[in-house]
Amino acid sequence: MQKKSSDRTIRLQLALLQEDLVRLQGRCAGLPIPPDVTTALRQFKALAPAFEAVAAFTSVLQVNVRSMEEERRRQVEAELAQLTVALWNLHLAAVEPRLQRMVAGIAHMPIGTRFVAERWVKRLVALRQEEEAVARRLDAGLLERVEQLSQRLASEAPDLMDLSPG
Repeated sequence: MQKKSSDRTIRLQLALLQEDLVRLQGRCAGLPIPPDVTTALRQFKALAPAFEAVAAFTSVLQVNVRSMEEERRRQVEAELAQLTVALWNLHLAAVEPRLQRMVAGIAHMPIGTRFVAERWVKRLVALRQEEEAVARRLDAGLLERVEQLSQRLASEAPDLMDLSPG
């Protein structure tokens, strides 16, 4: 009885993840192309929490799946992997035009942009290293373009001012 309840809970969680992904797709589709670097940076920063919340929910679900019987666990893990790949492809596609706008106007980026870009670059590196199976299934061209734009932004954007004594 407990296995059926657990399986039902996991099916419900998978359905909720699908709904979250659809909502994120709608949100991303509704974002206008940023007219300037400030708007691009705001949009870029606003997207992160939404994607992180869904990714965190996915991680929790992966832990819950471990208690399932082998065959069902493999099915659910495959569904989770597919959702994770879709989530990352959506995130990369959503941030690419914002990164393009920021790189195009790099001289006009606000102070502190480098910090934001460096955190994003670290996340992309972690994706490649720690989530290798996911990274291999992503749109390779999109991932490469986003990595290049991110690296450029991290290396050339204005940094936080150093206010420490000389």
